[in-house]
Amino acid sequence: MSASDPGLRRVAVHAGTATVDLSLPAAVPVATLIPSIIDMVGTRTADSAATRYQLSRVGASALPGSTTLAQNDIRDGTVLVLSQSPPEPPVTRCDDVAESVSVTLDATGPRSRKATRLTGAVAAICLTATGALVLARNALNSTTARHAGTTAAVAAGAAVIALLGAAIAHRTYRDPVAGVSLGLIAIVFAAVAGLLAVPGVPGAASVLLAAMAAAVTAVLARRVTGCGVVTLTAVACSAVVTAVAALAGGLIAAPPYTIGSAVALASLGLLELSPRIAIQLAGLSPRDDDLPAADLVAATAIRADVWLTSLLAAFASSAAIGAIAAAISARKAVPLAAVIAALLLLRARSVVWKRTLVFVISGISTATTTFAVAAAGAPRHGPWIAALAATLAAVAMYLGFMAPTTPLSPVARRSVEALECLMLVTMVPLTCWICGVFSAVRGVDLI
Repeated sequence: MSASDPGLRRVAVHAGTATVDLSLPAAVPVATLIPSIIDMVGTRTADSAATRYQLSRVGASALPGSTTLAQNDIRDGTVLVLSQSPPEPPVTRCDDVAESVSVTLDATGPRSRKATRLTGAVAAICLTATGALVLARNALNSTTARHAGTTAAVAAGAAVIALLGAAIAHRTYRDPVAGVSLGLIAIVFAAVAGLLAVPGVPGAASVLLAAMAAAVTAVLARRVTGCGVVTLTAVACSAVVTAVAALAGGLIAAPPYTIGSAVALASLGLLELSPRIAIQLAGLSPRDDDLPAADLVAATAIRADVWLTSLLAAFASSAAIGAIAAAISARKAVPLAAVIAALLLLRARSVVWKRTLVFVISGISTATTTFAVAAAGAPRHGPWIAALAATLAAVAMYLGFMAPTTPLSPVARRSVEALECLMLVTMVPLTCWICGVFSAVRGVDLI
């Protein structure tokens, strides 16, 4: 991006044998720029009005007409090619009715290459996560854990290969889906390598090394790929929170439910501070009396929005992970996990749509795990479990289908906000009770 005018992109446009250097606005859609580029290149003919043109990188597909140069990561010095769009294929005429039906269905529902890539990426990530969970489970069992050092070396090698593949996928083939997927796979393998690198049964030290390895790999993946900034930043921040929790657990030798409860409470507090942290990290707050330029403010605002999305995703995930870990390790932490699940779901209603999914996934994961732990601890109360499952399913269907179409009255809206504040207030004493703070204070002789 130019230091003098960040709103322009200085590019070279090739159209046949003609070449021209242009300064194009970065925030204007490509379809709007093409007529002006045709006039400046001098390729307009009598039939140009009926001819469709497209703009593309050298050896790459055409840039979408509805996107801008900034959205397509076009920077100063980029070489663009102006060419005619290929004509639409002729309408197929069929004599046979069955063949006509087949052609019509193929035309109305073509196979999506993007859906195929997403399916492959999701499958690869799920398989990697499954393998990592199996390795972690085997490491916890001292009778089945063997060749831990060799396994850690193989996982580290796989992480390096996946990281190199992520860089090649995005920088050479311009495929952000493959780049982000391989980056996430590299993070999982790096975490497994860190978990198994420490001899013996994994403990706080192993979790600390695994979390730091995941954080470093996430930062490297962001640097070498240049894509998936929000996802990789969120993973890195969540890994740092996990590393701090593991360090605290190793220093004070606290049980897992204590660490999980403290992490969940701290993550909720960090969620409230995320806007201020994002403003500081992006440099949006002015440090002197001089007002920055409008273009600089716009770029900084976009950077702050990216930071805010990453931080919200990271802290929502760490709150869910802490609550789930606490509920699994101790039955008395189940109420805490239920409150956190409700808070995450309530928080989803007050954020924009692109951040809602993170809170919904975190809240549903926490609620589902909490319900499973509570139900597994009461095997003799089958009717109550069935009734509770039916009630939760009915509430989920109502919130998903009927609540969005039903406007809330001011009284109901205030009631929901009051309920959220009440649950936030109860988090501190509930966490202190789970961590045993009240029992410790009761046993202190102050006289």
